Amino acid sequence: MVKGLSMKAFWIALSSLTLFPLSPTQWTARDLKESVAYYPLIGALIGTVLALASIIQLPHDLKALVLTLLWVVMTAAFHLDGLSDCLDGFFGGKNPQERRRIMKDPAVGAYGATGIALALLFKYVLLTKVLASQEDWKWLLLIPLSARWAVTFACTLFKAPKGDKGLGSQVVGLPPAWFAASTVLSLGVAIALLKFQGLEAFLLAAGTALALGFLSQTQIGGLTGDGMGATVEMSEVILLFFACLCISNGIFHL
Repeated sequence: MVKGLSMKAFWIALSSLTLFPLSPTQWTARDLKESVAYYPLIGALIGTVLALASIIQLPHDLKALVLTLLWVVMTAAFHLDGLSDCLDGFFGGKNPQERRRIMKDPAVGAYGATGIALALLFKYVLLTKVLASQEDWKWLLLIPLSARWAVTFACTLFKAPKGDKGLGSQVVGLPPAWFAASTVLSLGVAIALLKFQGLEAFLLAAGTALALGFLSQTQIGGLTGDGMGATVEMSEVILLFFACLCISNGIFHL
């Protein structure tokens, strides 16, 4: 993407965002931070698999079920776990320290379980509508890409909570040059796919990243890996809803 970005960073990104254990055996802190610039590319790869799977000849409701399952399996439910932890922590704790303690607890609480169930339900229902469109493959490619770009955006703007030692603390603070290169390429793909709707999707993803980033900063003092996962999940649901609105009556055009 820009001079200095390594293939190690790509493999780290692929391993971090999917179930494929392809991370290099040795890497540097720079490689890990660089990997965030590749997140939209990993999203595009996930979207390509979903688009190819959408070719199967099934009724829309059954196909939506298959794609929802595939979406979860490919990402090993990492992002759903982040969403669950954020919901449990943000709504279950009374102060930043208690919220962070709850988020690190492997047990899933009522808020987290409800969030996972609703996210999957929304994806399934919205997918049935998207799959009825002739441009379904474009949305299936664009949405995972845009949602992971939202994390790249968040990692450029926000810092980790003070004293945080998790993986998220090691990837925040993406240099502007890497962010710019990642954004230009990703936005180019989005506009090539769906023109102004692609741009609008990126704006929605950016808004989601900002909202969750500021919420995380307010609740726990910064952005964590769980917050990044929640950003992906919320962005995907919002963008699926946006896709359905565009498909239904063509609103939200610039």
